[in-house]
Amino acid sequence: MSARGWLFVLLLLLLGGGGVFAWFRFEASAPAVAGPEAIVFGANGGTLEFDLSDSGTGLRSVEAVLSHAGGDAPLVSETYPGGLMSGALRGEEPETLEVTLPPDALPRGVSEAFLRLTVRDWSWRDGLRGNETRADIPLRIDRVPPQVSIATGLTYVKRGGSGAVRYQISEETVRDGVEVGDVFFPSYPLGDGRAVVYAVPIDAPQSPKVRVLAEDQAGNVTRARWPVVVNERRLPEANVTLPASFLDVTVPELAAAMGIDASDPAAAFQVINTEVRASNEEQIGELLAESAPEKHWEGAFDQLDNSEVTSRFAEKRTYFVSGQPNSKATHFGYDLASTRAAPVTAAASGRVIYAGALGIYGNCVLLDHGLGVATLYGHLSRIDVSAGDAVEQGQPLGRSGATGLAGGDHLHFAVLVGRTYVDPLEWWDAKWVRENLEAQLTP
Repeated sequence: MSARGWLFVLLLLLLGGGGVFAWFRFEASAPAVAGPEAIVFGANGGTLEFDLSDSGTGLRSVEAVLSHAGGDAPLVSETYPGGLMSGALRGEEPETLEVTLPPDALPRGVSEAFLRLTVRDWSWRDGLRGNETRADIPLRIDRVPPQVSIATGLTYVKRGGSGAVRYQISEETVRDGVEVGDVFFPSYPLGDGRAVVYAVPIDAPQSPKVRVLAEDQAGNVTRARWPVVVNERRLPEANVTLPASFLDVTVPELAAAMGIDASDPAAAFQVINTEVRASNEEQIGELLAESAPEKHWEGAFDQLDNSEVTSRFAEKRTYFVSGQPNSKATHFGYDLASTRAAPVTAAASGRVIYAGALGIYGNCVLLDHGLGVATLYGHLSRIDVSAGDAVEQGQPLGRSGATGLAGGDHLHFAVLVGRTYVDPLEWWDAKWVRENLEAQLTP
């Protein structure tokens, strides 16, 4: 072939390649926008996130404008790196766009607007301006907080004790319940209103604020009070001397099961009594994160049959080894002793949410009784139920024992409201349950 022929072939190849390139550059796929389809903000404004992507030439630019009756207000204008020849330097990598709406974004008297997003890519279409996606998202400003109407009257609750409150809210909420200091107890539906079983933690500040909190979809928050008197109490204290038999036998066995060096039993006990205990409490909190929305129990809870109380609720213990303080811990329950391997039954009806080994509590069963209320049964020698089982009050759960961090055969029994331990003595009292809980929890 002559030189002129080769030149002609080369020219055809260049034109063909250029045509293919131009065809790709004129791609018609518009950018994609993923995010809320409608927006409600409160008086304090807020921040939104949108996911932007383009499967063709890549993202080029985005603009966010707040459009309302009074005009348009630019919020975001951003350009992504790239060029008409190369497309987006980041290829098809998606981008996250944050749009912040300041509190004064809409003038007073204006409550409705549109958030307009305009996204372009690096396509050569539309006079090299690229493919465009425009999204007009309705936006509403709600400056009115929810109204709370509390039906419960004067309430007395003690430190380490429980209570219940019933109320109604004027609108749907994203969160509502009771705050006790900085601890939150969520609500549950009750008739045409809401109800909360709450507690005053033993470590709550002096005279803690007890309030109903309601937050609507726009982020407006209402805190409402009703007359609550928190009765203080003196918490018991105890010094516990660890016997040599406990250090030489129980601690090494427990440490071996937990992978803890037991060459120094006193040091091993300190780790178990502090670090392992804290880890176990965190696990219990996670297990109790979800509770049934209905009340499963009726009346007072049962105490272990024919049992003697050997340790009481909220006992602040200091443990000694050879006359020297080793570690401290708070005993969040009652120790109940009966006969060896005594039958342990459900204190109230509920559902088994855990049945197995649980660190310092040994073989342990956790029951959910609904409305955030749970009971714990520790140190069992045998477990006769499985997670997920529905149990009736008085139904056997297992046998008492000395598994875990226990010096002898007994049942460690605890009641929790949310993640907060409360005094079981109240829950064993039929009159107290009737007047303080069921009076508020009956629709």
